[in-house]
Amino acid sequence: MADDIFGDPLPQELRTSRKRQLGDGEQRTQPQRIADCLDEPLIYEMAEQLPAPASRGCPRQYPAVVYLLLATLMTVTGSKRSAVGTLASTPWRAVRASVRRNAGRTAAALLPPSAPSRFQYQYAEANLLAPSIELLQELFERHAVRQALDQGLFPEDAARNWVRPARRQLLVGDATVPKAPSKAEHPFTVDTATGEMRRHRVDSAARLYYENGEKEKRLARGTKWFFASARDDGYWQRVILAVRHVAGGDYEDEAAVAVRSFTQLSRLLPGCMGVIYDGAFRGVHRDTLARLGLLVINKQHGSVKPRAYELLRFGRCRHDLWCEQGRIAERVLLDDGTSTLIPVPVSRLERRQGRTKSRWYHLLLIPCRRGAHPYRVQVGITTTPADRMGTDPATGRRLKSDTERDFHRAEYLQQIPESTLTHQQLYPYRSDSESVHNQFDQSLWNDRMISYGLDRQKVFALGFAIAQNATSRRVFLERSKVMQAVGAGWKPA
Repeated sequence: MADDIFGDPLPQELRTSRKRQLGDGEQRTQPQRIADCLDEPLIYEMAEQLPAPASRGCPRQYPAVVYLLLATLMTVTGSKRSAVGTLASTPWRAVRASVRRNAGRTAAALLPPSAPSRFQYQYAEANLLAPSIELLQELFERHAVRQALDQGLFPEDAARNWVRPARRQLLVGDATVPKAPSKAEHPFTVDTATGEMRRHRVDSAARLYYENGEKEKRLARGTKWFFASARDDGYWQRVILAVRHVAGGDYEDEAAVAVRSFTQLSRLLPGCMGVIYDGAFRGVHRDTLARLGLLVINKQHGSVKPRAYELLRFGRCRHDLWCEQGRIAERVLLDDGTSTLIPVPVSRLERRQGRTKSRWYHLLLIPCRRGAHPYRVQVGITTTPADRMGTDPATGRRLKSDTERDFHRAEYLQQIPESTLTHQQLYPYRSDSESVHNQFDQSLWNDRMISYGLDRQKVFALGFAIAQNATSRRVFLERSKVMQAVGAGWKPA
């Protein structure tokens, strides 16, 4: 369709690959990542907000910043034991220097002469970090938003093309289920051979989740974590903006947690144009975000079938419109008595921003031998009786809303239809969420969570996000210095 603003989809063999292999100069070694964490300002900001040591009982031997550093480093080294060993093997004066640069000479002078042990960290994790996890998460999300804006993501003054938004103007999210720290599901089992009662350590936070989408579901036992992130084209410049636990079951599912997170982030990121998600988003989720003025780019659910939309009459012309593959298509009769659905070209995607909600429209050009007919169709939002509806010009009666017609418009009509070139170009950005999951899995020991209990696992997930953002910040600063030097006339060898 030459007149379609979204473009025709390309077959797989004609699509150009946009993947680029990570160059040698773009690699980040473990010592570099450890240095990134030691100089992360957020860790020292969090330490100031944690409760002060109690005036009674055994005094806290190390300041809170040391335990926060260990919580971050264990996601880089892969375990608590290796993190403690790394901190002990690293010249302690380097740790003192980092604390002195970021927290002052007084805080550096309070450090003991050696690194803490693993048991000291575990005690602090259970009694200091885990009880304050809500405060730490709030501080992280506020800092992550500032970092994203400082690194040029979601620019408010940038041009906005709603048909082809830039990568840095879109949020990406998904959830993953790492394995539980123990395979045991029951605290006691009976040995069938000897009758002996065996005791097992069970993770109270672990439960069963379904993974791998709607077609090939797979059971996974563990805790589910949702990550929202954004990035530009550069490697190691991703900024994780939110980390949330997905309770699942009778509580909140993945899509509900994602919608709430995207809603909160959209208010803090004025330059955000939309989100990219997988098939877990259905019409009700797209409706909520579209009302906020956001694009929702995801695939149609496999259960959505073509549905009759409207029969239009323009004088002697008759056009039978249907909903198919997320857009309006016209039903055309063939010579053999069968029919087929032909997509109707979309000439424009309209976004109308209101005081409390937005509306989205496709301006169609319905082909006809007597001349193309322009026709406007609302998309992305399922109207309710509470929404302001127009009147029928022929009868003067109020038009029925979508819910009164039993028509789930947000489920059938997407803002950017799936079977278009634009969708093929934008949806691959979702693979960045798989990169986050891959990094998260690599931070685990033996592919399993290294903490028991939900609050302590939240500490681990938050430490992982802090470490990722610390490296992103350092890479951004290094590249900014290089660009400034090149602009001043110096060229690297």
